[in-house]
Amino acid sequence: MKVFNEIKYIDEPQLIFGGNQVAEDPRDGLLLYGPYEKWSNDFTFNNYRVSAGVIGTRDALEKYKSFVQEIKKPIISTKVNKRGKVESNEVQRPSFPGFEAVFNVHLPEEPDIFVELKQIEIEAIFAQNKNRQIRTNKVVDYYLEKMVNEMSGNDVRVNIWFVLVPKKIHANCRSMKGRGTNFSKTTMDFFKAGELGQTSLFTEQEMFGDEISKYFDTSSDFHHLLKARANQEKLDAPIQIVVEPILKFRDIEYNRPYSNDMKANIAWSISTTLYYKLGKKPWKLSVMRPGVCYLGLVFKRFQSNSNNGQMVCSAAQLFMSDGDGTVFRGNNGLWLSDHPNEYHLDESEAYNLLMLALTDYYKNNNNTYPEELFVHGRATFSDKEWAGFLKAIEEKKCNTKINGIVIKDGAPLKMFRDVENEKADFGVLRGVYTILNNQEAFLFTRGFIPRLNTSSSLEIPNPLHVKVTRGNADIEVVLKDIMALTKLNYNACIYGDGKPVTLRFSDTIGRILTATENYKEERRQFQFYI
Repeated sequence: MKVFNEIKYIDEPQLIFGGNQVAEDPRDGLLLYGPYEKWSNDFTFNNYRVSAGVIGTRDALEKYKSFVQEIKKPIISTKVNKRGKVESNEVQRPSFPGFEAVFNVHLPEEPDIFVELKQIEIEAIFAQNKNRQIRTNKVVDYYLEKMVNEMSGNDVRVNIWFVLVPKKIHANCRSMKGRGTNFSKTTMDFFKAGELGQTSLFTEQEMFGDEISKYFDTSSDFHHLLKARANQEKLDAPIQIVVEPILKFRDIEYNRPYSNDMKANIAWSISTTLYYKLGKKPWKLSVMRPGVCYLGLVFKRFQSNSNNGQMVCSAAQLFMSDGDGTVFRGNNGLWLSDHPNEYHLDESEAYNLLMLALTDYYKNNNNTYPEELFVHGRATFSDKEWAGFLKAIEEKKCNTKINGIVIKDGAPLKMFRDVENEKADFGVLRGVYTILNNQEAFLFTRGFIPRLNTSSSLEIPNPLHVKVTRGNADIEVVLKDIMALTKLNYNACIYGDGKPVTLRFSDTIGRILTATENYKEERRQFQFYI
């Protein structure tokens, strides 16, 4: 029997590493036991090799080689305290032992392929293109054409691409960041009139230049557009984008050098991401139930001239209990609702998305369907959506139990410790929750972490608002699953995230899927999207 409004606590989920050993902090587990998935069962030193492709200027290449040298060596976690004394920060940001020591993978300083870019050519693109969208497209064209041409004429295959980006591109080729403008309303209205068959005194070429309209339905963000275009071009290897100051362990915005504990933190995160993009999982969850999977819904509104920003892309991320992730792109549609910033699928589209997910699960799980499926979303599921999901399960004849879970971040609730004669600087524990009723609860995924002796939030955190809106899942089981899913962020080697992985990357994936016009989702592996 559940007691409502009682404050309770979920023990920190454990992770499995090499030799099926467990730890709660990814850095502890990797240091002590190595990654969960290895390239070989024997203990030969460096029995696998990173075959890296690097694209950037000649100066960026030298920074890359210096960076590789640094992350192959131990980085001891120290910082300067308020009194100006150097002290260890081993508890909060553990030292980094070195990439090869942790993962037993050889990382050469010299890349297998180097594609040189000329700084003068990058500057020319900026000088000639003041419009942000055109500029970003031209820069992505410049990078991608060089990469594709190199691969078409080279027998050497790489398993990772390091894309080295100058600070200028990072600052000025992001959506609504840096200098430059997007297309004006007048310009977009002109092309919309042309699409409707309305004529003009002047041709498009006379007014705007050749083929300018092809940029309208593309992103002005370098990261999202490059990932989307690389997937369309079917580059063999995942991409790791690195802004050049990071290669020197410096702050991107102000070029200030990082302290040693921050260097260790960066080395942990980039190394873990690299290992995952090479095709192996650094860890997996120990608490997930077999036969259970999780589907995170993704919606992203197109910001294009052709649909007044009303068209929305739908997609889904499927996560298995072992941490494998897959991305499915649905169709575009007017998935709007009566509530602002909420989107709902129609029955047909909900059916199509779940059919894709169930088929993929079946292929990757010995021709079996999941016993239980949790659909995570940010808005209450409509009757049409749910009918589509149920229709897919019925057609597959898989008897999968399906539950709809709405998760909203930043619920308007604060909890404060009420203590006497005790210093209480950090507030609520991560993992604290309170149940409101059989379907609804608040869960603090941010807060004080005893292992780190600090809080993961800079202020008193707000919880996730979790509600079971479809199905009859046990709310406490749902909360434990969400806590576990906060530890599957392979894009950062951190103790635990504030959001479950089903929702953590939904915005980024949505932006990549809508970065180009008529994006065709061919690659489903999660490592191509983070």
